[in-house]
Amino acid sequence: MTTRRKRDFLKTQLLETDRLIEMTGDHPVMSFGLAQRREALEKELQALPIGHKEARTVLFFSGEPVVGSIGIDANFAGRVLTPFQNMVMSEHAHRWHGTLGSRGKRSGEQESRLILTGLPRGSFGMELSKAGNDELFEADQLADTLARVTRLIESAARSDEDFAAELDETSPRVIQSLREFLKVVAEGRAGLEMESGDFRCALNPIKAGEAYQRVSDTVTKDEEILEKGVFRGLLLESWRFDFVNEAGHKITGKLDDDLTQEQAGAMGRAFLEKTCEADLLKTTILFKNGRERTTYCLRGLKD
Repeated sequence: MTTRRKRDFLKTQLLETDRLIEMTGDHPVMSFGLAQRREALEKELQALPIGHKEARTVLFFSGEPVVGSIGIDANFAGRVLTPFQNMVMSEHAHRWHGTLGSRGKRSGEQESRLILTGLPRGSFGMELSKAGNDELFEADQLADTLARVTRLIESAARSDEDFAAELDETSPRVIQSLREFLKVVAEGRAGLEMESGDFRCALNPIKAGEAYQRVSDTVTKDEEILEKGVFRGLLLESWRFDFVNEAGHKITGKLDDDLTQEQAGAMGRAFLEKTCEADLLKTTILFKNGRERTTYCLRGLKD
C-alpha cells in the first residue's frame, strides 16, 4: 500500500470510528474502546510524512485490457512494463549519474531495476519495487526518480505548457521511453492511475490518448557542431562542462558518456581556460506549443 493509499485508508477508518462513537454515545465500555482506537488512528495518520517518496510504485490499469479486478491482458501487461522500466532507468541515469547517451547502456541500471512485487486490487494493479539490496541512499534516489516520472506523465496529460516545463531538466532519451509507454496505453484504450509514495497521476483512456499525442508531437533533432571559444572547465561528479564561444555565449551541458573518467580529467587539465574548438552534439527539442529547448553534449576538445 502506498503512503497516499494508507493515508486515505486511515482517514476512512477515522470517519467510521467517529460514526460509531456518535452511535454508542456514553456507553461505559464501547465509548472508552472507541476513543482509544481513534487516538491510535490519529497518531498513525500524523506519523505519515506529507510529500513522502518511496522506491516503489503502483500502476493501476482500467479500460479494454482489464477484466474488472480479476486480471489484465497478458500481452498488454508485457508490452507496457518494458518502456516504463526503460523510462525509469533513463531518468535515474540522467538525474543521478549525469551520463545518458541517446542509446546503449545506462549508468546505474542495477540501482533503478524494478521487480513485480504485488498485484493490488482496484481496477487491476501492478506493484513495482526496487530490486536488489536495501541501500538507503540508492532507495532515496530511486524514490525521487519515481516521483519525477509520475509528475512527467501527469504533465503530459495536462497541457502543452506543463509538459514543456517539466521537460526542462529531462533527457531526450526519457521522452522516447515515455512515448513508447503511452503508445501502449493509448492503443490499448486503457486508463492509467499511477501512485508512488504521496505522488499520484490519473489518466482515463481519453486523457491517455491526448498525452500520447502530445508526446508524439514533440520532435527531437540532433546536430553535430564545432564551436570555437574558451573552455571554462568541467565537473567529474556531475559530468558537466562550461564553454564560452567566440560570440560570448555560455554553453553548458553534459560530457559524452563514451568518455572515461581518465579521458575527461585529462581533457579538463589540458584545455582549462584555453582557446580551443569544441566538438558538440546539439539536441533541439521542439514542443507542440512552439516552445524550444536546446541541450549540448561535449564529445571532445582540440586546439
